Amino acid sequence: MAFMNEFYKDGSVVRDLNSTFITLIPKVKRPMMLSDYRPISLVGSMYKVVAKVLANRLRRVMNSVIGDYQMAFIEGRQILDSVVVVEEIINKWKHEEEGGCGIQD
Repeated sequence: MAFMNEFYKDGSVVRDLNSTFITLIPKVKRPMMLSDYRPISLVGSMYKVVAKVLANRLRRVMNSVIGDYQMAFIEGRQILDSVVVVEEIINKWKHEEEGGCGIQD
């Protein structure tokens, strides 16, 4: 708990907090080549705790910070929603004689 209080007070993170250990797990019984291994990263538990706490706190204010037209990173919205909307607009323009104009932001 002291670690979290210091993090909120100073806004600094211990350098080793985000360190990750990578180990190789054999895919086959007698691995001979590097491709016979599967890498796996072991993230420290304190990093997971800090990430979860920050995510939960940010979730409370995300709707007031992120605009209505932002489709990603908000619960209930999907980044592909924008793609579907653009495809529908283009499809509509293709079937109209006048065409249209779009603005990308």
